[in-house]
Amino acid sequence: MIQTIALWKFGICLALLVRLLLGLAQVNNGSWPCSSERLVYSSQSFHSQIVAKGTQLLYGSPYATVLQHPCRNNFVGSVSPAIYLGKQVFLSFDGFESSLLPLTIPVTLATAPAKVSAAVFVQGNHVVLAINGKVFVYFYKPFKSWKQSKGINSRVTEITNTICCYAPSDPKCDDISTFVLAYGKGNLISAIPIFYSEDGGYTFKSLQMSPLLDGTLVSAYNFVTLSRLGMLISQTKNNMTIANFVYSLGYNEYSHQGTPFDTDKDEEHTITVPPGLRGFIIIHTKNIFLLSSNNGLTTENIDVYPTEDYPNASLPLHSQGVVNVAATSNEIAALTKNQKLFYGSLDIVFSKMVLIGDKNGSTVSTHEVLMFDNTGMLTILTPVSRNETGFHNFHKCIINLQNRLMDLHPHLTPCPVEILSGDFHEKMFYIDMKQKLHFNVTFVPKPGTGAFPYVTVSNPHALGFLARVNQEGYTKDGNIKFNLQIILLQQHNSGMAESEFHDKVSSAGMSTLTVDIYNKGIFCIDMHPLTALIAMDCPPTKHIRPFKNGTVCDKGLFNKTNLQDSFSYIIKQDVYDPRFLGRQDLDQEDLNVSYSYEHLGCPVLLYYDSPWLPTLELWENDEFVEYVSADFVLFETNGMHNYDYLLTASEAKCISQPQNWSTMFELQLHPDPHTAWSRTNYESCKVPNQVRPLESPSIKYQILNLNEDNRVVFSQYNGIYVFKVIVVDTIYSYCELSTLLSVYVHGAFPKSQINAAGMLIGFLILILGLILMGYFFPKLLQLHGNAKMKFL
Repeated sequence: MIQTIALWKFGICLALLVRLLLGLAQVNNGSWPCSSERLVYSSQSFHSQIVAKGTQLLYGSPYATVLQHPCRNNFVGSVSPAIYLGKQVFLSFDGFESSLLPLTIPVTLATAPAKVSAAVFVQGNHVVLAINGKVFVYFYKPFKSWKQSKGINSRVTEITNTICCYAPSDPKCDDISTFVLAYGKGNLISAIPIFYSEDGGYTFKSLQMSPLLDGTLVSAYNFVTLSRLGMLISQTKNNMTIANFVYSLGYNEYSHQGTPFDTDKDEEHTITVPPGLRGFIIIHTKNIFLLSSNNGLTTENIDVYPTEDYPNASLPLHSQGVVNVAATSNEIAALTKNQKLFYGSLDIVFSKMVLIGDKNGSTVSTHEVLMFDNTGMLTILTPVSRNETGFHNFHKCIINLQNRLMDLHPHLTPCPVEILSGDFHEKMFYIDMKQKLHFNVTFVPKPGTGAFPYVTVSNPHALGFLARVNQEGYTKDGNIKFNLQIILLQQHNSGMAESEFHDKVSSAGMSTLTVDIYNKGIFCIDMHPLTALIAMDCPPTKHIRPFKNGTVCDKGLFNKTNLQDSFSYIIKQDVYDPRFLGRQDLDQEDLNVSYSYEHLGCPVLLYYDSPWLPTLELWENDEFVEYVSADFVLFETNGMHNYDYLLTASEAKCISQPQNWSTMFELQLHPDPHTAWSRTNYESCKVPNQVRPLESPSIKYQILNLNEDNRVVFSQYNGIYVFKVIVVDTIYSYCELSTLLSVYVHGAFPKSQINAAGMLIGFLILILGLILMGYFFPKLLQLHGNAKMKFL
């Protein structure tokens, strides 16, 4: 019995071995110079009865490709999801290290043939795909499900997006990753809409492009670090076809055009945008292979470093052109139709590749794809069908690029630098208005190479920098150590900005910072450029708080426990207007207000007859930064209007008509003090304004500032006020800074119930009566005395 079981197990193992060898034979009709080679499989691929349900997806292009989620470091084991697009579509979460069933879509959503024309990963747990001209979202975690996107009313063949990997939990970074474009290419750009989604592809809106734009749409991208929507447009004139990028802010607005390049009228353009937001774009057809390092503003041919195996200085194009490209933020690999494999590094200065191998045999494979498993490790991936079960295994040819580069003749130039490091690498930073960032880079060049670093920014219209190099000492090996000091600042503060951008101080933008070694060559595989994402925007943790110097709790007038325990107070009916219009004598009842100690804390104690100016504190990352010295306004959140301002417009030295709450409410259909006045619509009266000349110098000036003399003055009233304070200064911060502040006003005597006018008239009558009595009474006494004497 034991011998029978052993023979049975041996037979199964022998059968598995035979099947594996047969699988390898399927993909080894000619071979690549692999550093290692294996067939990846799972046991279920040999005996599982699981069958994929629904309509099987297939890729519409003749050559397969693989799409990897770019944020590799954000996943367990640094293995990100990847989707293989070919005759079948596979979604893997382990780098294709297990057998997979082809991806399917429910029959109710798509019938065969379900052709995928485009697919993108979106930050989170889903993929957005264009299938048969429609857009669908596939959720792969926690439950596998499909959903058709809403808002698209025309045929869509292309989907593009940009994923921000620098700080996935940051709100700005998340906004980038959830922005998706969908469109149908090949039509006149002025005649078709481009759909955009801000929620990861669930719902789309239409963005009709400017009728001034002419040409056929090839592709569209959200160039985050250029703060523009970029569109590649081709035009044919005089039997010549040229293409170039056009950059738009939206309908009827386009700002710049890229340098045009020659292309093919009817050829399919394949665009690859490497991750990292550095501005690189790879464009290829069968006749061209171009690289741009500045979001398409300029392009250049990618040349080849000649070797003994490939003495040419250019890629084999035309009938043997590039059919597959893989790219990371630093590396690029290209596979040609005649089975030659090229490798290069993404370098602004050195745009060359080198042949690292070709396939023995002349078989042209349409299902082999390139993918980077790690830095310097390139995999040629091929699915292998298991007809018995429906599962597919995967053949992997792994090439150690460093070893291949070392074997080339003539030898490549060695890497000229030993150390290049900075603690800002692969991080995200914010620059608020008038702020600067300081970075330090340590680099150690190899002796005799003369290597030095260079600094670039992807959006020079928005971000400027100053840099200087200092010698810092020596390494243990005696090599000179240098320190590169970088100061980043916004261009409109540098004095070098173009006027078009200099005036736009209220609009934020983004840029990447890159520090690399000049002309370092292909051999520096492990010496990555240092990159950081810089957002000229509001830091998420920046906020303001009221400074409280003496509260009712400190003075013992109120008890914290009482304020926390459902405390409420009454506002008299004649001192508030629920519509915030300052109306008086309204037929309304007193207002009962519940006090929120959680949001307001203890009220500040104020004397009614002392003009008052709120003091605001600026905080970031729970650290005090400074006292706010910017223009701000306030309103009472319950509509109380029994307070005023100390200065008039002329006393505040206004030279144009100042804004006030009344004029700002007039601009709204439904007045709302929370939105009526902000930094987006504030205009200072301290600058000339021909549209708003100073016509009412006696009008009250309702803007406050720590460095100015205007104050809030209270009427003869004791009670609680809850103010909302809004910073409206347009050049203080990109943040919408606001806070709540409660005050308790005391010391006002109760108003007398006696009519002042009547009392004054009575008082005058009394005085007049006394005067008359003083005049007539002595005469009466004299008359009375004379009469008495006569009587005697």
